[in-house]
Amino acid sequence: MLELGDKQDAGRVYKPWFEARSFRHVSVDLNGMNGALPLDLTQPLGLGCFDMVTNIGTSEHVSEDAFPGQVECWRNIVEALHLGSVLICDTPAPGGWRDHGRWYPHPAFYEELADMNGLTLDRLGVFPWRPGHRSRNVVSARMTRRVEASFRMPDRRHLFENR
Repeated sequence: MLELGDKQDAGRVYKPWFEARSFRHVSVDLNGMNGALPLDLTQPLGLGCFDMVTNIGTSEHVSEDAFPGQVECWRNIVEALHLGSVLICDTPAPGGWRDHGRWYPHPAFYEELADMNGLTLDRLGVFPWRPGHRSRNVVSARMTRRVEASFRMPDRRHLFENR
């Protein structure tokens, strides 16, 4: 699996949890911490394809100063998928996250991403980030690669720019 970011929750790094369950786990984060490859998601990764790619709260931080970096980030995500691969994304929903990242995909972004890139949208919804956090929601999407297609970026209007 390919994990975008050096993911942690309550101080526990995700990588060892996946590796203990026999996943071949590759994580990518510009900081290079906790076993992540120190790669820039706005540049081609050249890591090949994976059975699963996760973007749990990472893409909104990529290229906080310019939109073109978002295009390259999403290109890397889609190009890491082969037929049958699964993509799991949890990204901040617009509103409520004013202090966290810059680029928030609307649900329509994921619908268009799937349609344009040979993915089926298995699940899509807006959910509370954590119980009791009604003002902070995430857009959660699960997609499966069904058709090989050249990458195409959804319309920019489907990405909320948080300033």
